[in-house]
Amino acid sequence: MTCSLPKNTLITLLEQHALQPVFQPIVDTRQHRLLGHESLIRGPVAHPLEFPGALFNEAKQTGLLSELDLHCRQQAMQSYCQLQMTGLLFINVNPNLLLDKQHPKGCTQRMAQALGIPANKVVIELSEQYPILDPAGLKIAVDHYRSLGFLIAIDDLGTGYSGLKLWSEVKPDYVKIDRYFIQDLHQDPIKREFVQSIITLARGMQSQVIAEGIETEDELQQLQQMGVYLCQGYYLGRPQAAPLLQAPRLDTQPPSPLAIRQQESVATLARTGITVDIEDTIQQVFDILLANERLQSLPVLAQHTPIGILRRAKVMELFSGSYGRSLYANKSVRHAMDTPVIMDWQTSLEAASGLITLDDETEPLSHFILTRQSDYYGLASVRGLLRNITEQRLQHARYANPLTQLPGNVPIYKAIDDALQQQRDFYVAYFDLNHFKPYNDVYGYAQGDKVIQWVAQLFQEVVAGAEQFIGHVGGDDFVAVFDGHCHWRELCELILARFTDGIANFYHIEHRQSQGMVACNRNGEQQFFPLLGLAIGVVAPDNRGCHSHHDVAILAANAKHQAKQFPHSHCLLSTQRVP
Repeated sequence: MTCSLPKNTLITLLEQHALQPVFQPIVDTRQHRLLGHESLIRGPVAHPLEFPGALFNEAKQTGLLSELDLHCRQQAMQSYCQLQMTGLLFINVNPNLLLDKQHPKGCTQRMAQALGIPANKVVIELSEQYPILDPAGLKIAVDHYRSLGFLIAIDDLGTGYSGLKLWSEVKPDYVKIDRYFIQDLHQDPIKREFVQSIITLARGMQSQVIAEGIETEDELQQLQQMGVYLCQGYYLGRPQAAPLLQAPRLDTQPPSPLAIRQQESVATLARTGITVDIEDTIQQVFDILLANERLQSLPVLAQHTPIGILRRAKVMELFSGSYGRSLYANKSVRHAMDTPVIMDWQTSLEAASGLITLDDETEPLSHFILTRQSDYYGLASVRGLLRNITEQRLQHARYANPLTQLPGNVPIYKAIDDALQQQRDFYVAYFDLNHFKPYNDVYGYAQGDKVIQWVAQLFQEVVAGAEQFIGHVGGDDFVAVFDGHCHWRELCELILARFTDGIANFYHIEHRQSQGMVACNRNGEQQFFPLLGLAIGVVAPDNRGCHSHHDVAILAANAKHQAKQFPHSHCLLSTQRVP
């Protein structure tokens, strides 16, 4: 039975202030902190207008959208102030209301100022579910909000009318991916491809990605594997009148994004595909193959666990003989399946390649099976594996330093920009050899190259071995990017100790005995230079004051210059955080 509402019901609720906000947390799962809360409106319990869908439908029908929108903003900000909330406050706004000439102007700013809420604590969420009637006008309105200090987000990305056009016009600070694309993300390769595309676009447009509607640990783990750490959903906290004071404790430990970038897994190759049960007949499989000419392989499952694989050529061959159908049609697929190559979904591409090519005597494979906790995860093609490995190696070769094969300037810039964009704590270490020019003058560039290659190998073992990023700028300059939780100082001290122990091996015995050598300085005068040293300048950039790798480079160069003032190898942490 449908409840009939009198025309003044919504007006009465507004006049009586009977609508109350609830707050759902948005969690930075990498730094284990609250980013903020999204404010959602609720009517009286068990009332026909208790939930937002009914409320806004009624407001639209009765011409009260503007009044309801302003009421929601006011209630949200008043509660934010009364509850002494911290972090960001996300407020939903119908984008077309910003263009409505009848809609009061300046209300949000006046509310925030009256309550003492800084504008940069308020995020205006523009839902993509509404058709944008005037994109140019909306851009002007959004630019005005941004000039006042408010932050901007696009909500429900991927479900509505505007999509990428709204994103490109508005250039939001945050982009929220709709829950449709998050639900069962770990089981749906198409959704993973969509989310990955959003992540890539966000990096280029300087927007941070928030995943909405997370309800399971599997969904959260998949997002973390893809590098999404700003998360919202029932798994992290339901909307409630009393907001969370701290981030919920999670059992999952997010992987290092630096490690993920350096070692892509076969999960990116997974396709759900069509599967068959161990009890199915070969006739059923034959019919599936006839209906799908492009199918080449079918995984065979027993209660979600893969135990075999059916190859198209083999099934067709069984039915090709005069008595093939009568002999095999009603037999179980056990009689036609082969033993598959099975590997965990997190296996690296390089390791997968090794498993595929392990036995030269076996028949060439076209597909292999991926599992997650022993359950079927997806089907991957060998051709796709080889293509991805080739692309990965080509990209590495394109941007790697030719002498050391470490990542060059472009990957270094990307690692720093990613860390800034994700607003996570991180450190940048700039490594430089002391007295390298006179060493080259005496021993020659070929010997100098050997020193650089040895130093690169040392960094590879210590820094990359700890799943942190190391790159080679050029010459004797190297850069490391350390996660905030990493014990960067211990790693740098280990590098200094190993460098000091090994550098004498690159000198003649007389220079080792005198702990140095005589060479020309930059003025052409003879001067004694001690053995090569290593200067390490470390900075912890402020991601609010540093906007790109250019800013961080200035800080790191200054820190390195300070470290080089010491007479021996030294690691210095600069207190400067913005250029």
